[in-house]
Amino acid sequence: MDRKADPETQLEVDEAILDYLIYTAIVSLLELLDTIDRNPQKEHTAHLLVQMVDAFLPVFHSLHPNYKASPELKLRLRLLQFTYVFVQHYYPSSANAALLRRPSISTEDPKPPKSANPHEDPQAMSLSQTLPLFLALSAVQNELQGSTITEIWMMLAAGYMAQAYIEQVVLYQKERPGLLEEAFQWGYDAGCRAEQGSEQWQINDMFGADESSVSLWKSIRREHLEAVRLRPPDHMSLTDHLASLTAGALSVVAFKEKVSEFLTGLLSAYAAPLLIQLERGEVVGLSRKATKALKVRSGFIHQATDGN
Repeated sequence: MDRKADPETQLEVDEAILDYLIYTAIVSLLELLDTIDRNPQKEHTAHLLVQMVDAFLPVFHSLHPNYKASPELKLRLRLLQFTYVFVQHYYPSSANAALLRRPSISTEDPKPPKSANPHEDPQAMSLSQTLPLFLALSAVQNELQGSTITEIWMMLAAGYMAQAYIEQVVLYQKERPGLLEEAFQWGYDAGCRAEQGSEQWQINDMFGADESSVSLWKSIRREHLEAVRLRPPDHMSLTDHLASLTAGALSVVAFKEKVSEFLTGLLSAYAAPLLIQLERGEVVGLSRKATKALKVRSGFIHQATDGN
């Protein structure tokens, strides 16, 4: 007689696998981001794990077409999507993940814009393109935790905008009126007409959480804008001037480190997936003995032993 898996049990198992794959992919990408010199093995591992998530998602959708992800899992997927495009910016691979080109868990998941610059690497988005994803991720995190943006985050966001502008001028050779203002356009708009709950609405709401935040953000944003708007010395071109800033006050290395710290903190803000906890031998809320028993029942080990 054929035996079919219980639908609820099947969903729980598949959800645990999906969460595990997403988490391990994020960890691998963050390890790659923290690598000083290029490491082909780490790059291969990180991109392979992203491809595993990519391959599992359509299977998950076909099995559970009406699935509604938890806020934490949706945030984790957003975190993977942003971390992937940010790492891909510095360590591009020939395999571009399809999870970035389709709604993955729900129609609310962010979809990065297509490259509008034919000179940009088609496998790597510019910082200007990844910036909205960074802001959307931050907005969802703030809403989920009921928190407001901090001064440290504002410094990171303004630095991100400065780096995005410098990159457009130095790397992509873009120099046109209004480019600087576009890079720093983000902030609270009292007249925002975005649909409530939309990505644009969430970002606007994040910047306008309270009057003191609005004022502080305007100050920090202006400070960074002026830092890159300063006229270069007479003997130096704008491109050379901006390039010199990335070697000093607006160091690219320091910028990457700060983004990595932000992403790592975001990942650590929530309990690791159950399968990760079982791997580590410690499950939140369970004793080590109970964890061993759970590992036996779930098939991690065949019988309870003195080890993990």
